[in-house]
Amino acid sequence: MVKTKIFKDKYFWIITILVTCITFLHYSTIMSKWELHVFYRRLYYIPIILSAFKYRLKGGLVTSILVGILYAPHLIFYGNNLNIGSINQYLEIILFISIGAITGRLVELDYKKQKLLERKVVEITRLQNYTRNIVDSIKSGVISLDNNLYITSINREGKRILDLDENHKIKISNILKDGKIIDILEQVKLQKKPITNIHLNPEINGTTLYLELKVFPLFDIIGRVKGLVMVIEDKSEEKYLEAQALRADRLAAVGELASGVAHEIRNPLGIIKTTSQVLKEETDDNDLKEGLDIIEKEIDRANRVIKSLLDFAKPKKSVKEDTSLNEIIEEVVLIINKYSKKQDVSIKTNLERDIILYIDKEKMKQVFINIILNSIQAMPRGGLITISSEILDGWVNIKFVDTGKGIPKEHLQKIFNPFFTTKKEGTGLGLSISNRIIEDHKGYITVDSTKGKGTIVDIYLPIKKR
Repeated sequence: MVKTKIFKDKYFWIITILVTCITFLHYSTIMSKWELHVFYRRLYYIPIILSAFKYRLKGGLVTSILVGILYAPHLIFYGNNLNIGSINQYLEIILFISIGAITGRLVELDYKKQKLLERKVVEITRLQNYTRNIVDSIKSGVISLDNNLYITSINREGKRILDLDENHKIKISNILKDGKIIDILEQVKLQKKPITNIHLNPEINGTTLYLELKVFPLFDIIGRVKGLVMVIEDKSEEKYLEAQALRADRLAAVGELASGVAHEIRNPLGIIKTTSQVLKEETDDNDLKEGLDIIEKEIDRANRVIKSLLDFAKPKKSVKEDTSLNEIIEEVVLIINKYSKKQDVSIKTNLERDIILYIDKEKMKQVFINIILNSIQAMPRGGLITISSEILDGWVNIKFVDTGKGIPKEHLQKIFNPFFTTKKEGTGLGLSISNRIIEDHKGYITVDSTKGKGTIVDIYLPIKKR
């Protein structure tokens, strides 16, 4: 295979042709023209050096020995006479072989150094990739900074947390927009000591994160600080779970209190309403009747609040069955359509292929109606509500997008709290009850809103049966 390969090499043929041509010129030129023979002899060095550069020591030696053999017949002309001419010819052959050997050896040494360097580069690259894979496998963000606090490298988790792409040459202060982080980083550089347990709540792309940081100085070989290493842990999920647990405890406590209060209030309200009705029948005073009508209306409103309290405190057991999601949404839109048109609000649907969910149909309708009514009430001058559905890796996402006035940032964390409302009339229990229903179905709700631009409510439900 090696022999076949060398015959396909153009340099082999170039060297062969050069040696052949020079030899032919030597033997075809008459002996009296010594100046031409000297010139031809010098030409032999071209294929010898070329062979040494291309095929290293072996090539230089083989070609120079071959040239020496081809040139050797010139010695016949000197017979057994030892003179300056014959010595010169012997030295020429020795010089051919020496040049081939020395050049080939030098090229061989350079080749070995180059191969060693290539192996080192491959080894360093492999080590870098191995180190990168280790760093990328760490479930914390690892970020290195130069002395000007520009990001020089960042692992996969760091990119996820800070929402960065590959082009991460950016100053860390442009991402973590918190004045104290710069002071902390400068302090680590100055004191050459790490600082841990740093807590930040930066807002990145409209989302508030809860981060825990550790900052370490990065030294060069002579002990100078050449940069910093930041280790970032995203505690947002933990904070969310803590908030959920706290809210669950609060809801349980509020539920017990609400249940007791509701029962205690319902009976006196019933007596007051009955007495009001009796008085209205027995009096002819129109002003008094009008006052009694107001009392009855307010008692009815109080009863509605009590019913909401009882529904919240002791929700009915879910009756789950295989149900078409599209069918529920279409029914809800049909129920609300007349009311939405009166408020100059259009409802548009963009639904995924029909999805069958194992849910309580009536409770899910209650959730959707609560969300749509809230959206309509947020658009006093009319607007658009878009309802869409999408399958996402074992979950279905039902999205409600409105073009209303939005929810202030400070209210977003409270909207699922019982009794929290910004409306003049309302119990503040609608979204709390809706959230509880979704949680009972092993799902969850998220709300994203920009004041003056609208609100997005996402409901996530698992696609699974019993």
